[in-house]
Amino acid sequence: MAICYARGIALHVFAWIRNSCVIKTPNGEIMDDLPSKYVVELLGALLAYKSKADMRKLKGAPHCTFWMLKLQVSNVVGCDSSVEKLWKATKGESSGNLLMALDEGCTVEWRDDTPAPIIRSGKLLCFQALIVKT
Repeated sequence: MAICYARGIALHVFAWIRNSCVIKTPNGEIMDDLPSKYVVELLGALLAYKSKADMRKLKGAPHCTFWMLKLQVSNVVGCDSSVEKLWKATKGESSGNLLMALDEGCTVEWRDDTPAPIIRSGKLLCFQALIVKT
């Protein structure tokens, strides 16, 4: 249940970033939907690494086969329509890179209509899109 809860929180955070932040390259170009692009890159790299490990006959975690991992990745991809759309566009191909594709000098700005975070006692408790009970 904790994994499902964490996945749900991540989806809310992704939606919040998509709706609240503008990420720009050093020359001012807007980078659309960075969270989805990053997750698709990570998932592709994960599958590529597992495939290479299998080809080299390296043992991994018990019961973690390539097809089981691919099934889990499909489940994750299906949880978010933006991630799913990008995943289908990549056709499962991966650069094998785990780094986030951000150039030095990129900026993150709040959209003008973004609500301010609620802060109590110096702790960030919630945003409009993600409410955490305390």
